[in-house]
Amino acid sequence: MRGALGLYAIKPWFVARLGRVEDALVRRRVRPNVITATAIIVSIAAGAAIALGGMLEQPLWWLAVPPLVLARLALNALDGSVARRTGRARPFGAALNELGDRACDAALLGATATVAGPALALGAVAASQVVSITGVTAQAITGRRDTSGPMGKADRAAVVAAGAVGGALLGSTRPFVIALWVVIGGALITAALRMLRLRRALARPQVASLLAQGEVAIPDVPVVEEEMLYAIGR
Repeated sequence: MRGALGLYAIKPWFVARLGRVEDALVRRRVRPNVITATAIIVSIAAGAAIALGGMLEQPLWWLAVPPLVLARLALNALDGSVARRTGRARPFGAALNELGDRACDAALLGATATVAGPALALGAVAASQVVSITGVTAQAITGRRDTSGPMGKADRAAVVAAGAVGGALLGSTRPFVIALWVVIGGALITAALRMLRLRRALARPQVASLLAQGEVAIPDVPVVEEEMLYAIGR
């Protein structure tokens, strides 16, 4: 269950660009869980750069955010693909991957409390969690994860990174405030669109019949989401 909106649409292209890095990780037998943990550490580092720039009144710290965000997204893409190639894909990886992604969001968005205020930062964190909940809900009910945008995981990170660049260039925290409002508004729109898609999916006769019998509409293997194969199980 996915739409055309959002940076998730270019994930196959992005993963293909990481082929050499993936090959190196596989050769060195790096465990997927280590990659996931590294993504969390990188997100904490990005959050620290935001906080330090604000507390020390040194906006140049914020220029470290975009490369750290890019590294985080690369690691998020690599953990599942490395798991698949090394035969370490396990169902429990779904929980680890999900918790890791939520921790990354919280670290990055939560740190903006130091430059945009606690209330706005908390609102952005909460909105990001709502988006993720709608995606997981779709998977729990229909067997397919909704990863569509316009404000998915990668989109939220990109907006904050753009705010960091704008803040560094202007020497102002205002770009962070704008970025967080964009994240909140986009996240609420994304959650609403995902719920509408879920409602349409549940209205299909075959799905409704299975649910009425207390069964989940798990898709056939050929149409299982890439996210389920690469980024969830390990």
